[in-house]
Amino acid sequence: MSNNTQEPVPSAPLPFTFGGFTIPDKCRRILITAELEPSNDGALVQPTGFPDLGPVLYPDPASKNGLLCLVESEASMANRLEEVCFANKSAGTLRAELKNLPWIKLTRNGTKEGEFITSSTIDGHRFASEYILGAKGKLKKEGKEVNFASHFESTGEEKEFYEFVKEYLGMPSGDSCPIANIPRVFKLAMQYDPMSLIHGFQISLKQKLTFVGLRSPRALNASIIATGCTRVTVPGVKFDPISAGDVNQAIFQRQRITAKSLIAQFSIDVNTLMSLALSDGNAKLLIKISLCKVAWFLEQLNDVLKLRTECSLQLKNSTAKYTINRKKADDKGEPIFDGDFPFMTISKEAEAQGLMISESNYSPLILKFSH
Repeated sequence: MSNNTQEPVPSAPLPFTFGGFTIPDKCRRILITAELEPSNDGALVQPTGFPDLGPVLYPDPASKNGLLCLVESEASMANRLEEVCFANKSAGTLRAELKNLPWIKLTRNGTKEGEFITSSTIDGHRFASEYILGAKGKLKKEGKEVNFASHFESTGEEKEFYEFVKEYLGMPSGDSCPIANIPRVFKLAMQYDPMSLIHGFQISLKQKLTFVGLRSPRALNASIIATGCTRVTVPGVKFDPISAGDVNQAIFQRQRITAKSLIAQFSIDVNTLMSLALSDGNAKLLIKISLCKVAWFLEQLNDVLKLRTECSLQLKNSTAKYTINRKKADDKGEPIFDGDFPFMTISKEAEAQGLMISESNYSPLILKFSH
């Protein structure tokens, strides 16, 4: 990625090919679809559930597939697509293919060897997390810009990260940000936490920085949907052998489903990533990382992925399909795809060559936890 301190010049990075997959000119969205099947005997599936609601079942709006069920929500899938990037989730470190990609790490004393607290790779809203915006570090001058140092050898006053963000955006006092400066937040994210541009963020630090325009939508969306569903109620019992009361067991219900089909759907919003006014190389990098996230997740599914206790799924026929821009269908309403999505080839190219991320002074940026 580029660490050029000049304002990026918008450019057109398309078309390009990565891992045998070509992102064509005028591509606005990449839709990837994979049919799944339960790997467990009996074909019962445990969908995602919510307190007081249970699993989400609803009629197919097209009136073709009976009841649909949300097996994995977009929010949950966002977490899973972040997890595939970890070498060590507990430490927030990224896998080898993402070497040099910037991220922010918080330690107790603000040093590399200090006790690990959290990081932008695992915290909600990534670099926009209140813990990271409130973390402290020293500043150093680099030309006309002020940049957070990735080490503490420089001199300067220790400040909270949100103060640097406000200065970077030209809003030294209050919560007013000039309209023309808002796009700078994307450049800032690219320099310190590029993953946030894929998964979205919203900067909001109570009583310190609450300008609502400093946000970015999720550019990579995914979900797993079941079609032709039947709700199945499974009994359960919990024993308490040392209970001192009159009752030492509790009987309860568990909600499961059977399904005609299980579909994993991914949408890479290329148009959003290209609208961030980033350099050609950085826009390409974000698209490549998004492709890798989907490929790595499909690889897990190809080897059987356990989403929950009673929800183990696998790719059907070890294949996935893709469509560029809008969904297509034939006269009978059956989907038409542009071709097979080469997730294994994408994964192999990323493993063999990495993502060609240039070395950065901000990988990771170490800050001091201050809560």
